[in-house]
Amino acid sequence: MTGDAGKHGLDPSGLTGCVEPADSCSLAWPQLGCVMIADGLPLFRDGLARLAEASSPGVRVEQLGSVGEIWELAGAGRAPDLFLIDLGLPGLEIGFALPRLRRTYRNASIMAMSLDADDATIAAAMRSGCDGFIHKGLPREQCGGAIGRVLAGACVIERSGTGVAAKQAPAVDHALALTGRQREVLDMLSRHATNKFIARELGISHLTVRLHVSALLRIFGVTRRSEVAPKARVLGMLPDD
Repeated sequence: MTGDAGKHGLDPSGLTGCVEPADSCSLAWPQLGCVMIADGLPLFRDGLARLAEASSPGVRVEQLGSVGEIWELAGAGRAPDLFLIDLGLPGLEIGFALPRLRRTYRNASIMAMSLDADDATIAAAMRSGCDGFIHKGLPREQCGGAIGRVLAGACVIERSGTGVAAKQAPAVDHALALTGRQREVLDMLSRHATNKFIARELGISHLTVRLHVSALLRIFGVTRRSEVAPKARVLGMLPDD
C-alpha cells in the first residue's frame, strides 16, 4: 500500500477492514451511546469507526481531525462514552489537552493511540488522564480487545509486538515522584484500605489522608480512588497483583 495509509501501518487486514461482529474481539464492548475518534488520518478514523460500529451496534461515531473540533463538540454539549485520540493529533498538547478532556468528561474512557510514541510520551498520556494506550499497528482483534478491557474498567497499555503486546511498563519520569507518605498511602490503597484504616495505621488524621488521596488522584490523572492503584501498576509504580 502506498501513500499515507502505508506510512501509518494500515493494510487491508488491519483496522480499515473491521466489519466483523463484536464477538470477534477478545472482550466484548458494552453498548455505547457515542464514540469520539480524533485522528489526523481519515482512513484510520474510518477503520476505527467500523470497529466501534461492529463492537457496539447502534453507537453514534463522531470523527474529528483536530483538537479544536473536540472543544467545538464539547461546547455543543456532546457527552461521548469513549474517546480514541491520536497523540499526534494536530494541536494536541498532552499535558494541557488531555487533563482538560479528563476534567470535562469524568465518566468517559479515554484511549490514546500512536504509531511511534516512546515510553516517556506514553507515561505522560497516562499521567494526564488517559485510561489506556494502543499502538496503531496492532491487529484488529488486539485493538478491539484492549479497548474492551478499558471500557470494563482496566488500565491497559498495548504496544506493537509479535502477536502479543509488550508487557513492560513505560518509563516513569521524575514528575511522577511521590513523597514517602504518598507512597505509603498508595500502597494501602492498592490493598483496598479505607481512609479510616489508613489514618489509624499511619497515625494521621482523616483530613490528612483525604489530602494525600486527592494528591494521588491528581498525580495519576484519575477521578476515583479505586482507579489509583491500577494506574500506578500500569506505570510500573506498584507490582502486579
